[in-house]
Amino acid sequence: MPTRKLCTIILTVGTMLLAACGTTPPTRFYTLSAEAQQQTAADKTRSVVVGIGPIEVAPYLERNQIVTRTGQTRLNLTEFDRWAEPIENNIASVLAQNLSRLLPTTQPIVRPWADAGAEYHVLVKILRFDSNPGGDVQLNVSWGIQQSSTRSMPVIREAKISQPSAGENYEAITKNMSVALAVLSEEIASELGKLIN
Repeated sequence: MPTRKLCTIILTVGTMLLAACGTTPPTRFYTLSAEAQQQTAADKTRSVVVGIGPIEVAPYLERNQIVTRTGQTRLNLTEFDRWAEPIENNIASVLAQNLSRLLPTTQPIVRPWADAGAEYHVLVKILRFDSNPGGDVQLNVSWGIQQSSTRSMPVIREAKISQPSAGENYEAITKNMSVALAVLSEEIASELGKLIN
């Protein structure tokens, strides 16, 4: 084979390899979703306004990348799998949707609100919310319910919610995180229902 032809083939193959190496995978964006089951209200005559927030998250969660835990003290930040919005905003929205399904006589609203006349406020501090590489989700949270009229906190709770894996890809992990939030929503709805009724 002539040297010139061989050089052309090598250059062509080399260019193709460099082009393949330079291709960046597309970034995938995810959101949490409301997973609580819709309940039927026995009496819909009263609509109690409930403020959701503030929602505080641990500093390690204040980022676009989805965080997974690869060891007791080691975290992994994904490069191409990211949240579509700040996670605290997404959590607040999902909690509001879940609570409106679980307590149909309530009207949950997300901060900030203006003169909405909320009778109760649900305050949440997320201490841990991540998954291991196998897809098991852990949600550790402190939460409380504040009564607007007295500024008192009749309910203060802590929850540690473990959700077994439903899959190892990020779509399955984020869905599983949504299920963990639904479990938290059920706990909040139970206590809120006692105050309202």
